[in-house]
Parts: sequence; C-alpha cells; structure tokens
Amino acid sequence: MVMQFSPAVRNAALDAMETAAGTAPTLEIRSGGPPANTAAADTGTVLATMTLPSDWLAAASAGSKALLGTWQDPSADATGTAGHFRIKQAGTTHFQGVCGQTVALTTSGATAAAGAVLTFASTTGAAVGMLVTGTGVPANTYVIALTSTTVTMSQASSAGVSSGASITFSPDLAIDNASIAAGQQVTATSFTLAAGGA
Repeated sequence: MVMQFSPAVRNAALDAMETAAGTAPTLEIRSGGPPANTAAADTGTVLATMTLPSDWLAAASAGSKALLGTWQDPSADATGTAGHFRIKQAGTTHFQGVCGQTVALTTSGATAAAGAVLTFASTTGAAVGMLVTGTGVPANTYVIALTSTTVTMSQASSAGVSSGASITFSPDLAIDNASIAAGQQVTATSFTLAAGGA
C-alpha cells in the first residue's frame, strides 16, 4: 500500500519547504537542461535573475502551494532560450526544475491504447521534463524524450489518444516568454509545489 497523508500533513510539509529555503530567495532562469541534482554545479547561462518577495509562496492548501506576489526581472541578463531554473538562498540551491512557456499542441496522428508516443506536426515548445495533460494522458505524466515530431511520455495511455487532440505541455516554472533577449522584462506566470499521498 502507498502511504497516505492527511491534508494538514501535506500542507505542513509544503509550508516547511518555503521556510527551509528562507525569505526573499534568488530565482535564476538559465539556458539548457537542469543539473543532475540541486547539489550539482550550475549549468547553462544565467538569462534572468529575480529576487523573490519576502513571502514568495502562498499558504499551502489542498496539498499545493503557488507563487505569491510578483516574480519579475525588469531587465534580463542575457539572450537565450530558457531551459531550467534554480531557486537559491546564500548560494545554496533549494529548488530546480524545467522552465519555459506552457504550450498546447494538436496531435497529427492517433496513439493506440498502451502507446506512449504522441505524434505532432511539430513539437516546438515542448521539452523533456514538462508535465503532459490532455484526454487519454494519465495523471502525472511527463515528457521523457522528443524529436521534431514525436513526444515520448513517461506513462502509456491506457485508452489511447486520438488524432486532433489538444495536448498541453507545462514546465515546472512558466514564464511569459521563453525566448529571452538581454534587457527585456521577464515575468514568472505560474509555479506550484504539490504534495502527494492524499
């Protein structure tokens, strides 16, 4: 049996994460994929840097905790494509993940039941590590590989996915524009921590 937790325990765990990371941490948006873990050295180029609000996440509710206040860099550090983020306090990375824009793509072919590969005219905007949602896609499914026209999911679809279906790809941290130019304003639009075990 998978261990389960009450809403109070899940919420307390999420609130403790924000406390452990400290007040007003620094968010770095970087190019390329994230390092192997939070203890690994930084990778990619720093494209934008934000000092988050003192209270930067809303109080946890129903097992999730979303960004609070404005997360924004008024003048980006460099030009490039956002790939990952790191949230740091005094040089220590406490959170990292995939960064980019949420994108909806339409399948160009059907995926049979028990299939894990989706087909599109183009996979532009999707990236390894993004959450995949849509009719026929199991909950908590992520991109594990992609080509210019296909996406391989972390879980197979039990019912299959029809041609012409709208599939949404969501990064851990969504920003208003993944193609960043030096000096432009960069704003985080979505970030949510979730605790399982309900």
